[in-house]
Amino acid sequence: MNEYNDLATVFIKDEIAKCEDIEELKEKIFPMIHSQQEEWARKINEIIGEKKYTKTKFAELCSVSRVSVDKWCKGVVPKNRETFLKIGMAAGYDVEKMNQLLQRYGRYPALYSKSLEDCICIYVISHKYGEEAINKYNYILSKIKARIIIDDNAEEIENVSTVKFDSKLSEVHDEDGLEQFIADNTAMFSYAYHKFYAYVKMNISANYMEPAYAGSIFEMAEIQGWSSSLRQCVSAIRQNKWYPTRNKIISLGLHLSMDHEQIDEMLELAHMEPLCAKNIFESVIMFILDDASLNDLLNIESDDYDPDELCNYARKILDKLELPEVEEFISELPEVDDEG
Repeated sequence: MNEYNDLATVFIKDEIAKCEDIEELKEKIFPMIHSQQEEWARKINEIIGEKKYTKTKFAELCSVSRVSVDKWCKGVVPKNRETFLKIGMAAGYDVEKMNQLLQRYGRYPALYSKSLEDCICIYVISHKYGEEAINKYNYILSKIKARIIIDDNAEEIENVSTVKFDSKLSEVHDEDGLEQFIADNTAMFSYAYHKFYAYVKMNISANYMEPAYAGSIFEMAEIQGWSSSLRQCVSAIRQNKWYPTRNKIISLGLHLSMDHEQIDEMLELAHMEPLCAKNIFESVIMFILDDASLNDLLNIESDDYDPDELCNYARKILDKLELPEVEEFISELPEVDDEG
């Protein structure tokens, strides 16, 4: 089954690369793919049905309103990764199923033991607290955060492989042991995403250091018309605070004139899957990047290179589509003139 899915993904990716324009993409590719909203509606209804929960009970477990659950069941995708974690815990998922929920339906990174929140989540779902899982997760997280100080200025440590770190975590048998495990590894949690931060900073520097373009990140943001949320995202990255959502990473890649391979690398460093050909929205992003490369929009050696051109081109393409994901994503991109 997995081999079939892999082959199907490669086939769709190849077909996207053959499309001459957005109309051909819509005609050939879209019918092959279910939208994220359609898949999510099917999945959340399946979860609630299998657990035999009422929507009111499920809302209570997830600490959301009944209205929110109604919207989920109609295809509205939860806005943040934390909510997906709560849904997975309410569903009684193990690590494998939780990762599938996060990656396939939320398009978020899988559980990562070197992240403080994920470390606690892995502990909780591995110890099968049932309907108390979410309350237990919140209790342990708040208790540990109150006692543990993560020092972002600590000296860099020797990196332990994630497999080895997972193994150590699996040996923790109670809450006291978990608290001690986290206390012993605070530096590891501080450096969980340092490669991602470094990669983004490198590309930001390369972009705004181009002669006569911008003298600072702030100036580049002003020139490109970045949204306040994207500015906050970059500020958080520069301070090594956290990683943005998947769509923020894709948006940032467009602002920095990255090609398909570079955006995939950035996603990988944030512990996410590469751009997915079987997702309608991301198939459009892949088409935009492939077409931009073919038309030499990303060649910084060219005399005609314009750092804003990829964003402008992406907005023109996305403006033509009626996809649920587009409206929020497109707000991150600058307005463009109708000329040309």
